[in-house]
Amino acid sequence: MHLKALFVCDDMAKITLVKMGWPGSVHNNQVWLNSNVYLAKEKYFSNKEYLLGDSAFLASMVMVPAFKKDPNATLRKECKYFNTKLVKVQIKSEHCIGLIKARFQHVRELRRVISSKCDLAVLLQMIMCACILHNLFIDHVIPEDWMEAHAEIDDDEELEQHDNERANRRDQVLSYMMELR
Repeated sequence: MHLKALFVCDDMAKITLVKMGWPGSVHNNQVWLNSNVYLAKEKYFSNKEYLLGDSAFLASMVMVPAFKKDPNATLRKECKYFNTKLVKVQIKSEHCIGLIKARFQHVRELRRVISSKCDLAVLLQMIMCACILHNLFIDHVIPEDWMEAHAEIDDDEELEQHDNERANRRDQVLSYMMELR
């Protein structure tokens, strides 16, 4: 089962809205139209505030999507110009998602069996945690010395100990799995 997620970010790639949990077969616009931000738009937007979206979204007072080309027609020159300018701004959201996937490899391709509401809740919490940490990293740069602590293991003996610990953990998990059969 695929899940749909709607992310809104600002021009600094900071996430301002996350709407998750819809089945992957649901259209992006359907997720947007059911979001709290859309349903209570007067609470979140003033007259001159709006979001930019791709052509999957329908135009509204708070959503300005790209022009969609009809199957048997071409876009007018002005519409192509608008779409070109829109993409230059909209790419920020793609960069935002790319940053999250780069920083948090576990959300790059989450492959989990969802067999209960609890499984779904855990998956959504993992993604939300990654989003929160992403925003914190934008506001607070990680000190370089934090990254050096585990970057290299120089001592061969210490490296061997780490390998043994990993192998022991693997054997423990294997034993546990075999007991469940």
